[in-house]
Amino acid sequence: MAADGSPRRAAGRQTDGPPHGADPDAPATARVPPLATAPSAAISRIAASAVDLSESAADPGAPAAPRVPPPATTPRVMAGPGPAIHAFSPSPPPRAPRESLCLRPPLTPWSAWLIGVLLLLWPAAWNGYPIVFSDTGTYLSQAIEHYLGWDRPPVYSLFLLPLHLRLTTWPVIAAQTVLAIHTLALTCRCFGAQPSGWLPLLAFLATLTWLPWLVCDLTPDLFTALLVLVLALLVLTPERLGPVERLWLAGFAAFMIATQLSSLPLAAALLSVLLPFRRRLGAAAPLRWPLALAPPLLAVVTLMAINLAGHGRAAISPYGNVFLLARVIYDGPGLAALRHACPQAGWRLCAELDPLPPDSDAFLWRPDSPIMRAGGHKQVSAEADAIIRAALRSDPLGEAAAFLRNWGQQLTRFASGDGLEPWPETVTPVLLRDFPAREAATYAAARQARGELAVPPLLAASHAVTGVGGLVLCLLALPRRLRARDPIAGLIVAIVVALLAGAAITGGLSMPHDRYQARLMWLPAFAAGLLLLRPAPR
Repeated sequence: MAADGSPRRAAGRQTDGPPHGADPDAPATARVPPLATAPSAAISRIAASAVDLSESAADPGAPAAPRVPPPATTPRVMAGPGPAIHAFSPSPPPRAPRESLCLRPPLTPWSAWLIGVLLLLWPAAWNGYPIVFSDTGTYLSQAIEHYLGWDRPPVYSLFLLPLHLRLTTWPVIAAQTVLAIHTLALTCRCFGAQPSGWLPLLAFLATLTWLPWLVCDLTPDLFTALLVLVLALLVLTPERLGPVERLWLAGFAAFMIATQLSSLPLAAALLSVLLPFRRRLGAAAPLRWPLALAPPLLAVVTLMAINLAGHGRAAISPYGNVFLLARVIYDGPGLAALRHACPQAGWRLCAELDPLPPDSDAFLWRPDSPIMRAGGHKQVSAEADAIIRAALRSDPLGEAAAFLRNWGQQLTRFASGDGLEPWPETVTPVLLRDFPAREAATYAAARQARGELAVPPLLAASHAVTGVGGLVLCLLALPRRLRARDPIAGLIVAIVVALLAGAAITGGLSMPHDRYQARLMWLPAFAAGLLLLRPAPR
């Protein structure tokens, strides 16, 4: 280069030494015949002159058109035998960025988060209060009144306490919304969705799926589906997460597993499929075994420690066998075993078989149920294992057939709106007893407490259509994604496993209810959205 920054000219004919005036330390330039470039430069000048002449000849009386400055040029020095030739070619225009499938919104991250929170909180705003379920009373009161129930871990109740502070429950659903948005955003990033598409995807989920209703519900049902996403992230794409993100997700997954007893077998089913087949499901990096196995192990240790301290029994669920007892009794083999062995067996239920409530839920929860007449759940739990073994020995095929029947029924039951009725006996007393009067008044004025909250039929139909349609789209895309070893294939498999295992756990071991499967059915719609938001293959 010259002192003024202009390109150096090569003068004279190339010899064995460096050209006259050239930098001896500069690398040699490849020789290009000058005739290969000179005609092209001349032709370019002639073509430009011809365009000017044709424009003036078209209308002699027209004023001369303003000269358009030529495009920016980049000088190139051609070295070779003979005088050097400077060829000027137009600089290539910058390549246009690939067009996104969704328009990138002109939003800052904080404004995007704020819009996402508002999108997901609309059911609570419409109701006038966070949505409650029968279990909400227990979840609110456990940490406040310092007791350990027989049927539910206190982990979710401890999560609620620092958020509501016995003042108002609105911060609870705000925190659940933030957790949901963060998990969805991480999933979009790690599975290759375009960043500009996640907010439209969130709007789609908030409008046409059951997700916002779960976010606004004062129960841990939201965490059932989020657990599926988090375990898929930890097993399939750990390399796309930062160290802090990996630790956070492992702890978050352990917390979610510990909030509900059904989440532990669900996590076991997911890991039993994802871990051995992770390479075929698209995982590329080596597995971080401690992070993948830590969530269920931490949850088990936490539950055992809580039950040891509260019940004196180092068990995951000291009295959970009562749920299975109710199931086998109402499936038939359990009732047959009771009638065959009683009264000689001496079981507490022998004297309380007539009359039986209409279903297993009433058997478990009604104040005048056989369990309550026999001394309560803890007393009956001591005999439940013996009754269950007797039922399985007497009619194993009958119990297996009933299990499959309940499982199939649960697979097809996911209608929106289950549990939106008022709960004056289980929730209202807790709010009146443990919260300020204005909070109880706000709850009493809500649509749900007045018996006026229901999912509009058209919206409920859209939930079903998006769930089933998303599942069909995912299954159609799965073979190709598996052949390509695309990690999103693993996410789809995780969702399918969750749907199958969740139906077996809740329907086969408890009693089929729409809300059990509905809390998972928004996941196929989300995965289908990810498929549509991924960049087009080049």
